[in-house]
Amino acid sequence: MAAEIFATACRLGLLLAGLLLPGAMILRALRLPWMLAASFTASAAAIYACVVLFALLHIPVSLVTLATSLGLVTLGFGRWARRRNAPFPPTESTGPFSFLLELGPWTPLYGAFWTVVLWRLVTQPLNGGDVDFRWSWLAEQMLRHGSLDFYPPRSAADFTRYFWVESLPPGVASLHAWAYACGASTRELWTSAGVGLQLLALHDLVWRLATEWGGKTAARRAVLLASATPILSWSVLMGQETGLTAMAICGLCFALSRWYQSRATGWLALAALAAIVGASTREYGLAFPVLGLGILVVMRAPRRGLLIFAAMALPLALAWPVRTWVRTGNPFYSLGLGGIVPVNPVFVAWSASLSAGTRAAFATRVGWNEIVSSLVLCAPAAVFCWLAVAVHAARGLREARWCAMGIGVAAALWFLSVPYTGGGLFYSLRVLSPAFALGAAFGGYALYAAARAPLSRVMVNGVLAGLLLVTLPATLTLPKNPYRVSPHEWPGLGRQFVAGSRQADAALSRYLQSQPGHARILSEGVSLPRSLAAAEITVVPPWSPEVAWLFDRSLKPAEVARRWRQSGLHYVVMTRAPAQLELLLRLARWRAPFFSVRKIWESDAYVVFGVATPPPPPGP
Repeated sequence: MAAEIFATACRLGLLLAGLLLPGAMILRALRLPWMLAASFTASAAAIYACVVLFALLHIPVSLVTLATSLGLVTLGFGRWARRRNAPFPPTESTGPFSFLLELGPWTPLYGAFWTVVLWRLVTQPLNGGDVDFRWSWLAEQMLRHGSLDFYPPRSAADFTRYFWVESLPPGVASLHAWAYACGASTRELWTSAGVGLQLLALHDLVWRLATEWGGKTAARRAVLLASATPILSWSVLMGQETGLTAMAICGLCFALSRWYQSRATGWLALAALAAIVGASTREYGLAFPVLGLGILVVMRAPRRGLLIFAAMALPLALAWPVRTWVRTGNPFYSLGLGGIVPVNPVFVAWSASLSAGTRAAFATRVGWNEIVSSLVLCAPAAVFCWLAVAVHAARGLREARWCAMGIGVAAALWFLSVPYTGGGLFYSLRVLSPAFALGAAFGGYALYAAARAPLSRVMVNGVLAGLLLVTLPATLTLPKNPYRVSPHEWPGLGRQFVAGSRQADAALSRYLQSQPGHARILSEGVSLPRSLAAAEITVVPPWSPEVAWLFDRSLKPAEVARRWRQSGLHYVVMTRAPAQLELLLRLARWRAPFFSVRKIWESDAYVVFGVATPPPPPGP
């Protein structure tokens, strides 16, 4: 037992070292203060750069290669710092966690918030709806196959390794892969250290931004506002891209603010690293370097500053889209860009049917009522913070204008992403995480500026304390509403969706294993490749080139039936989503009398069809 505990502690130490030490040495080489948020940001950019380099050069992805690369980054920048005689600046060299020591009387409340967060990190790691087929699954497959040669998927073999037609830059997956590699396990709990560190680093950025504008009083209030925004905490704790996007925009604003004051190139480099982290998350990642350039323009930065930032941020930000473009003919793979680049037509049709409900709701008063009510429940201070930014930006306050640009970019990305969101309007709000974080930072300053008299300070502090306490249940339970169930259900409510999905998948797995010829199935169930892997059941998606003939209207029905017999497929598993079910039944060329399609099993989550073809007539 003691040896096992020691080994786990060593693995955890290696994991945390990889998330902080490379960044710390980069900061030292850049002559920047040692800060938690900056160290994490620079380390995340380094991990992403290593994985992209591995993908381009076909270097295996493993604990050895990742640890060696991060070690070389740490040693290389450390040696460069020694040659430059660049110690950490003394003013902040001992303060990477300084804000935790300066919360003063707010420490108990902040401690209560982190008690809830730690509960979720330990009992509900990676609780996002897309984890099982995207963020964690890509990391697991990256390590299992030792490369990213299968991603983005193109061939039939690729689609049995990665189900989804997409080419998201593997920034989030790289962090999870590092966690799984250090833990020698794909147990999700290993990711909690990095996700928790990410939330702490985001609060560090909120603290530092507010300190820049209004001192420590403003910073304390800003951190409380961030903690009292459950949807922001949930956006980070789900372990998807929205934690890194919030960090990226806040990091950009903080680093460029420091550069504006000092004109030190190191701050431009840190801003570029933050932009790279943002670019490593989604197809729209190039918006982050563009935002950085836009803020520099508002700052009236000299041309040299613009060129330095662009030269540092754009090459790595562009590396993945260019690789995808070369491999698929489309830099975004699943987005058609108005028909000027090739797409997978079956996936595009299926994806459109999946998100049709969200799209329709977004255009109605009922949908917008849901958005407003969700903000009131899960981000009650956000509207005040955003109004404060708008008012001060209109008055010409420079910092407010930078914030307004960041919030505007986040709002635009959210608005554009809603038509592609299959999880509903509330789920789409996670994309606003940068707007929530920036709003909290500026909200702390706005409260400081508006409430300097003793009585008003007491009132503001009382409201903030009450707000944080009132929102703790939502911090514990999102995406579920805590006020619709009894309190004794709260501790496990946040994991309800993922747990229910896995139970449904387990029931399906048991049924399929009882049937002959179950080794290969056709399905659009996104979680099934991961959940059925243990049963050695291969899931072929309808958009795989392996079954493109099933949707080819130029083929005769008899030829389609012949290819079905040769494919070894006998079962089609569909989720109980009417739009997707109707679409597949309509598009697929299962025509009688060449096919027999009958429902043979169903649950609350899935419908299983047996699809058979009559034997071919005997030859002459």
